[in-house]
Amino acid sequence: MKRHTLTHQGRERRWVEIPGDPDALVLVLHGSLQSSNVMRNFTDRTFEGLGPTVVYPDGVKHHFNDLRTGFNEDARRLRIDDVGFLTNVVEHYRADTVLGCGFSNGGQMVMRLLFDAPGLLTGAATFGASMPTPDNTLTSTEHYQPTALLSVHGTEDPLVPYNGGMAGIGGNSRGTTRSATDSAAFFAELNGCTRHEVSGSDTLRIDDWGGPHPVRLVTLRGAGHLVPVNKDLDPRLGPNPKTPTGGELIRQFFFAGQTR
Repeated sequence: MKRHTLTHQGRERRWVEIPGDPDALVLVLHGSLQSSNVMRNFTDRTFEGLGPTVVYPDGVKHHFNDLRTGFNEDARRLRIDDVGFLTNVVEHYRADTVLGCGFSNGGQMVMRLLFDAPGLLTGAATFGASMPTPDNTLTSTEHYQPTALLSVHGTEDPLVPYNGGMAGIGGNSRGTTRSATDSAAFFAELNGCTRHEVSGSDTLRIDDWGGPHPVRLVTLRGAGHLVPVNKDLDPRLGPNPKTPTGGELIRQFFFAGQTR
């Protein structure tokens, strides 16, 4: 493990690196009130077995300045330029493949990168995060570049409702969000996907929108607000199915057919 710092907007910013394949990078963004170290533990290091170098940046005061107008934390009030900071982190590695992966607030930040730093990511994955409604969105799709996207969402998410509506944490509203299905379909339309197929089992449903830049929604039936991992999590987040893990879902969508 390596620790890095850089100065951005006159502020020292930090991230943790887990070395791997230098030609591929997984950028992992934590959720609200978390940090790089908390995210590593929360996800049970599930992304570190995929092969690429993995980096965990720290948000300012435990948040990233994401794309929701209803987001009201210090990262917004201080006008933190997380798009610029995260762009600098990615460019530090010069990797050919860059997968942005975020949980909750981190997932919302990944979506902001897709719109405000188009082309920075070659793939995106979000957990417990769906596209906000138009009236709750800061960014424009004007410069968006089609990007393969995986969305993972639990049907019993207590913070970001699977069926859409008001999202928030600890009584602090973050504005309204689209349903998980509408969010995935929104990106499928932006990506020019032409086919929609559904598969699954008793525990999960998989919606695939096909095309050169595919979109997949993995619905975790009965699961809460989390990245699924094979360990017990805070019960306040809702049920954790434990399998498939977040890393397995990433591998199946982005790295299928690769061997290590």
